[in-house]
Amino acid sequence: MEEMTTIWPRRSTICGSAARTVRQTPSRSTSKTRSDLRLAWRLARARLEGRPLILSHLITRGCNAHCDTCLWRADADETSASGMVELTTEEVAWLYREAGAAGFPQVVVWGGEPLLRPDLPELLEVACASGLSVALITNGWLLPRRWPALRGRVQTLIVSLDDVGAAHDRLRCLPGLYSRLDEFVTGLKVDPLRPRLLVNTVLSRLNRGALRRVAPVAKRWQAGLYFCPMETGVMLAAGFSTPKRSLSLPPQELREAAELARELQVAGYPLFSSRRYLDLLMRDPGLHAYKCRAPYVTLTVKADGSIRDCTRRDVAVARLNDLRETGTSLAALIRQPQYRAMLARANSCTVCNNPDVLETSWAWQMRPFMLRQTLRLGIG
Repeated sequence: MEEMTTIWPRRSTICGSAARTVRQTPSRSTSKTRSDLRLAWRLARARLEGRPLILSHLITRGCNAHCDTCLWRADADETSASGMVELTTEEVAWLYREAGAAGFPQVVVWGGEPLLRPDLPELLEVACASGLSVALITNGWLLPRRWPALRGRVQTLIVSLDDVGAAHDRLRCLPGLYSRLDEFVTGLKVDPLRPRLLVNTVLSRLNRGALRRVAPVAKRWQAGLYFCPMETGVMLAAGFSTPKRSLSLPPQELREAAELARELQVAGYPLFSSRRYLDLLMRDPGLHAYKCRAPYVTLTVKADGSIRDCTRRDVAVARLNDLRETGTSLAALIRQPQYRAMLARANSCTVCNNPDVLETSWAWQMRPFMLRQTLRLGIG
């Protein structure tokens, strides 16, 4: 697509109904250089201060889809107390203000299906006002109806797309979902407040060959494409639980997916997987040859306000309401012994095969090749 020379309204860092100023957009190279420097500074500062960069918020367990590959529904059922009550609007707003005060640059809002929360526009307004860049992950069913209230509050929109047409609808158990998404994204392309758009594709035995089918759609949508081998299990205090192992692709098919991803990149399709990740996936489809630093980068809060321990997901590091009652800030939490113990356990863990775990780990290690890659995925 030809580069736009029109002067668009500037995206405000505090999103809302306030009037936006108009200015000439800086050159693309200057903007990228500034973004690289800003991200490098944020990473260096986070490392020096010993705090994460990203607040990952599983805002609701509720979902209108029923995907056989969904590990998070099983995770929530297995690791959350029965009768769990999700955080209120006030409690989530407190969390986002705390994250902003602690210096987090970004919140990633996911679920479940986050658009099911009626108070989502209000909460994202609080996030923006707290200085957080917002990334929203959704299956997209409710986007046509909810987007007008969210527009301008989302900097990165991540849409799940595991196949095309009726095949995607069957995987999500939502007839008509693909056509809804296609129509919505087509209209979004001409919006001057269009967020950065990413497509996330999960590869499993249920959608063999999907990467080749999804790549042209991502290119037509002017979206980046990010693929993940299906995650099959979670770490619990008693050990690794693998409720979804039967649906994962065998090693040879993962190697073939990595090789195909390289070919699609060379052919001009917008696959955002890093070369380092694809090389590792080809050599070691189990993805064990890395040192995990993901919890150094990301602090994850579940729908009930429990701070997740990724090494023992059925044992919370802390609970949000306890922090509020005791006047403990997020900045103070990450200095506490139980949080530091989780980081120490994660150092020797290679259970996760999700590329965002590996790539954020490399980013934390200040690998130069990961600076631009991290920016492409909406951080910084």
